[in-house]
Amino acid sequence: MTHPVQRAAGAFRTWSLLALPLIGMGAGLTYSLVQEPVYTADAYAVVSAARQGVPTQEADFAQAYARVTVHPGLLAGNGDAYLADGELLRTTLQASASPDAPLIRLAAIAGTPEEAARRANSAASALTAYANRHSADTGVRLSSFAPAVPPASPSSPQPLLATAVSTAAGLLLAALVWMAVPAGPRRDGQEAAPARRPVETTSA
Repeated sequence: MTHPVQRAAGAFRTWSLLALPLIGMGAGLTYSLVQEPVYTADAYAVVSAARQGVPTQEADFAQAYARVTVHPGLLAGNGDAYLADGELLRTTLQASASPDAPLIRLAAIAGTPEEAARRANSAASALTAYANRHSADTGVRLSSFAPAVPPASPSSPQPLLATAVSTAAGLLLAALVWMAVPAGPRRDGQEAAPARRPVETTSA
C-alpha cells in the first residue's frame, strides 16, 4: 500500500504535466480573442541636403530627428489634438532611423486602421515642417518618402503567437512541478530491502 499523501502528490505530478500546457494554450487563445485589436501604420520621411554641393551628414540628422520626434511640444502647433497630447504621442508613436541611410520611420498605433494611418501621416507632416523651418541652420531638408496607408490586419494580438507563448509557459510550469513534487512511492513488493549491517566477528 502507498501513503495517501504520497499518492496524491504523485497524481498531481502526473496531472500537471498533462493539464498545465492545455491550460496555457486555452489562456493564450482566450486572451487573443477578447483583447481589442491594435493597428500599426508606418510613414517614412527622407533627409536630403538643403543645398547641392554642400557636404552634410544626412544619416546623422535622420538619427537626431528620430530621437527628438516625441519630445513634448515638438510636433504640436498645427491644430492636431493628437500631436498636442504629449502623453498619447509618447505611448502611440515610435520614431526610428536606419543607421546607414537618411530614412526616418514613424510608426503610429491606434484602434482602427484609418486612425493609425492618419496619426503616422500627421506626425510625418509635422516633423517635416519642423525640420524644414530649421533647414538654414542644419543644412538639410526633410520630405515625404512613403506615406502611411491603413494596415490590412492588426499588429496585435496575434493568436498564434499568444497561444504558442502561453503553451510554452504552461510546459515550463509543468516541468517545474514535475521536478519539485516527488513521485509516488513504490509498492510494498517493490521497496528496496534495507541494507544489512556487517556481521561482527570476535576472536577466541
